[in-house]
Amino acid sequence: MLRRCANRTSIAASLATSVVVVVVVAFFFAVADSSNNSQIKCSKACVAENCNSVGIRYGKFCGVGWTGCPGEKPCDDLDACCKIHDECVEKKEKFDLIVLLMA
Repeated sequence: MLRRCANRTSIAASLATSVVVVVVVAFFFAVADSSNNSQIKCSKACVAENCNSVGIRYGKFCGVGWTGCPGEKPCDDLDACCKIHDECVEKKEKFDLIVLLMA
């Protein structure tokens, strides 16, 4: 009788472990799928592996080397500020190049 109980307990534990593993794997696939879709719309999360200051991106325009695509609109006010900054930097770089070429 005791042996039967032990077998049922181990079977139940194995079944519970299997269910937990399946749920966790399904969760990770769902998160990966939703994060890919949300980045296309407007990423508002850190996408760098360690979230270091160089790799942090926000929205469509905020972050090093992250300037959005032509015709895109900012996600919110912060993203709009980054867009204005990017446009200003681009104009300054073009101006500096013209001055350099004229010298």
